[in-house]
Amino acid sequence: MVKGKMGKTYHCDICGQECKVTKEGVGILVCCNKPMREL
Repeated sequence: MVKGKMGKTYHCDICGQECKVTKEGVGILVCCNKPMREL
C-alpha cells in the first residue's frame, strides 16, 4: 500500500478530476476504476 502525502495533488487521466491530500493515510486513490497519479 501507498501512503498519501500531505499537500500532494493527484490527477485522474480519464476524467481530469484532481484531489489534494489534506490528511495522510494508507491506500491508493482511485477514480474511474484506475489509480490516480501524483502531480
